[in-house]
Amino acid sequence: MTGDALWWLVMVLAVVCTVLAVMLLRKPRVGQAEPYDSAPGAPAVPPLQGAARSAGASPGTASAANVLAPQPAAAAPARNPVAALVAPPAVKPPTTLVVTRARRYELRDGAPEPVLMLERAAASAWEHAPMATCTPMQRDTLAAALAHASLLAPSVAPAEADLYCLRLRAGAALALARGEIAAAPGGMLRAQPVQSLDATRAAPLAAIVLALRCAPVYLGGLRSRVGSIQAEAAELLKRPAPGDDRFKALLQDLTRYLREVEENHAGVIRKPVFVARVADFCVQAEASWRASIDTVNALRSRLQAQLAFEPFDARAAADWAALWQEYEARRRLARCTARMLAGWHGLRLALGEAAPAASAVLRGVMETLRSAVEADAAMGRALRARALDLAAPLEKDAALVALGELLQAAQAIDAGFAGEPELQLLLRLDALGRVADVRGPLAAD
Repeated sequence: MTGDALWWLVMVLAVVCTVLAVMLLRKPRVGQAEPYDSAPGAPAVPPLQGAARSAGASPGTASAANVLAPQPAAAAPARNPVAALVAPPAVKPPTTLVVTRARRYELRDGAPEPVLMLERAAASAWEHAPMATCTPMQRDTLAAALAHASLLAPSVAPAEADLYCLRLRAGAALALARGEIAAAPGGMLRAQPVQSLDATRAAPLAAIVLALRCAPVYLGGLRSRVGSIQAEAAELLKRPAPGDDRFKALLQDLTRYLREVEENHAGVIRKPVFVARVADFCVQAEASWRASIDTVNALRSRLQAQLAFEPFDARAAADWAALWQEYEARRRLARCTARMLAGWHGLRLALGEAAPAASAVLRGVMETLRSAVEADAAMGRALRARALDLAAPLEKDAALVALGELLQAAQAIDAGFAGEPELQLLLRLDALGRVADVRGPLAAD
């Protein structure tokens, strides 16, 4: 029995050793790739290439050199198509814009003549041009629009290289300032050479040139005339009558709108609503004038009717004196209304609105005023013929002032807008490209 148990123990140990030997032989060697289908869902790894082991080496042995040698790098993972779709686009390197040097830079809209042109100027033209007063904001706008001026090819002496001449084509300044000549992408304006001038800055640039040109022409004496109207009408407005409130409001609006034009002429030129509002005030001022002159004519007719009464006793003289006082106040207010009408049309003209029909309106007002002066003179002669010292002195000189202002406004409208000819603005830039001095703008001969 002892022999049989020992025999079975030896057999069990033999089987266990056999199993262990088989398991050791099936264990993967170091550096050997896993089978392609070893794990479900794992990425495919290609078999090792090259001489990882020699062809004659035994498959069951691995030398120490092979174990310690660097192992081949793992293959790159397969490209995911979804990741390619959501990946950010490649950033392109910035490109540098190169402006071609030329004798002059232009903005064109398809017409034979350029809308705007920039070139270097000579010192002789600079010396004969009048000085212009620019605000700091206007200087900054000019400098930004002419950023590439220093790249112009020199055509004058080196000492004059910082002088430049900006030209606006005849009849194009106002349209360019109001954006009627498109400068947006796909618009009409094109720079030659490319990128030499910024078309998007052309509108404010043209508005500044117009403001510098028109302010001295139209606004120089307008402020003093409006102040004179206010002084003459102040005494009358202390005892307001029906209709006087409208005159007072229009005069206040004229003062306020004039101030806004003086402070930002280049800005309001480009505001269609502002220009249309001024035109509407011109219509209202004309209606106010007609109402005031109708009141004057009615009072004069009453005076003439009283003058025909016989006898002209003390009671009639008292009635005459009271009516004459009212007539004199209404007559003076009518003159102020006529002057205010001329002021509104002068302001409208400064914004580029030279309506030919307005000239006929102002000349009609002049004729009405002349007729009123003649009617007053005839009534004064009748009083003197009857030895009636009742009428106040006739203010002929005051009527002449109103007639002069109306004539000046009508002639300015007939002459056309001062911004219509070709305009030239001369500039001096410093070494940093800032506007040092401005002269002009001049209307080309």
